[in-house]
Amino acid sequence: MELTFIGGADGVTGSASLLTDTRLGLRALVDCGAHAERELMRPDGAPRLGFDARALSCVFLTHAHRDHCGRLPQLHRAGFRGPVYCTEATAAMTRIALMDAAKFSREYDADDVEMIDFQPLDRRADFKFGQPMRLHGVAVTFHRSAHILGAVALTIAWRSRTSTRRSICFSGDIGGNTPGNPYQSLLAGQQTPGAVDYMVVESTRGAEPARPAHYKSATGREQAWADVFADSDARGGGPVVVPCFAIHRAQELWFDLDRVLRNTAAGAPDAAGRPRWLSMDAPLAARMTDVYAELLTRRNEQGEQPPWRNPALADRLGLADEAAVDAYLVDLWARVGRNRAPGGTLRAMHDPELSRLVALAGSGMCEGGRIVDFITDQIGNPAATIVLCGYAPPETGAGRLRRLIAGEWPSNTPLALGKARIDPSRIQARLVDFGDYYSGHGDIDALCRFVFEIDETAPAATVFLNHGDGAMRAGLAAALHARAAMKQPGDRPLADVVLPAKGEQHDLDAADQNAREVRERLRAQALASLRRAD
Repeated sequence: MELTFIGGADGVTGSASLLTDTRLGLRALVDCGAHAERELMRPDGAPRLGFDARALSCVFLTHAHRDHCGRLPQLHRAGFRGPVYCTEATAAMTRIALMDAAKFSREYDADDVEMIDFQPLDRRADFKFGQPMRLHGVAVTFHRSAHILGAVALTIAWRSRTSTRRSICFSGDIGGNTPGNPYQSLLAGQQTPGAVDYMVVESTRGAEPARPAHYKSATGREQAWADVFADSDARGGGPVVVPCFAIHRAQELWFDLDRVLRNTAAGAPDAAGRPRWLSMDAPLAARMTDVYAELLTRRNEQGEQPPWRNPALADRLGLADEAAVDAYLVDLWARVGRNRAPGGTLRAMHDPELSRLVALAGSGMCEGGRIVDFITDQIGNPAATIVLCGYAPPETGAGRLRRLIAGEWPSNTPLALGKARIDPSRIQARLVDFGDYYSGHGDIDALCRFVFEIDETAPAATVFLNHGDGAMRAGLAAALHARAAMKQPGDRPLADVVLPAKGEQHDLDAADQNAREVRERLRAQALASLRRAD
């Protein structure tokens, strides 16, 4: 088995890894992500595929974010006709996202998206998380990653050239929720992969210190929102504008904000009798919410709780049982379609009766879309509040706003949001950074938990770090080496930590082959010695 790093080895976007085994006739791609970086004449910023798409056996897709799935239509256009294995939620949301993107792409169209052969493995009657399935001559196991709905890490196991069982786990993106502390609202905790020989692990937040405890607390997060609203009212109760990603962030925010507005003074009318109300002005996010509405309440034939759903919800909401949680969520998601600003969000922001609104809109990185219009309209309003809630590289609109919040933006340099250019001197709205409350990428604690936590005897694993910039990968590598050196009881031992380059290839069977050759050489030497002795 040979592993080739096609993309994602030298940055956060464009994840794609190729597994090739000529004995099995397998050429499997794990993820096929688009690149955030824009290149001249390449609308999605992506280089050529780097392999023959027609020769692929299949694709394994970890989740529905664009940097992991965004190039599937190009893959089809290049001749790939095999299955894309994933979860039902990933299949549904990837299709929605790609159909939306097809309206703007010059590299593919809706027909390419329609022809993708999604195969949701969790729809199979015998599917269980943590249980292998035989596909294309290998055993494939899914583990919930707690990143977004439907997101998984996956383990692929095979017999090496010496018939030794070997396995590799691809983390996809790792969320922060754990079984012991599912602090974010919607999802059950992250599952760890068990005994494997190799791991490919994301490193988006790898060099950052662990988040303080209050960022990993549901009550702490809700109190932070209540404080924002109290401050907003003290400044006149203007609009609260929240950029959000269509997948997962919008749904988490809707859950949290609805709860805060219903259970704290933040949701009460102000002295003038104006209500504070919540609106999702994001058509793509609303369509994604339909998937959440179905899969976070659907039960199997045995009536078991949906496997993705946070098991702490009943207790957190003060509800009697899981059936009550079902009813709560059905009503919650139904309000997404009802809570719309009459006449549109921009008009409501300037209506004295309606301007005390909380407006969710995409895109989360503030690179375009309605959110740029809302922010540029309100950023000069001293009564307005803008709250950032997701990951954003420094050279995106949201990244520039974060630098402004941190005092790192030059006062004489216009701040770019999409096509808009904002003079820093006219910024009067309050800017708030809630990124650490809502990041879908786990911190160093979550990454180390994924690598080291294991409840069985395990071989030493070689860990490849991808999906992070140079500093983040180097920081995570140092942290993993330091933890491994401690040899804590129960930790997985590490054979090596590798920072691969784009295009780098690794023979995953080489160690077995070398060991067999050494054994055969020693056996031959022993036989020769016996003959000489005779």
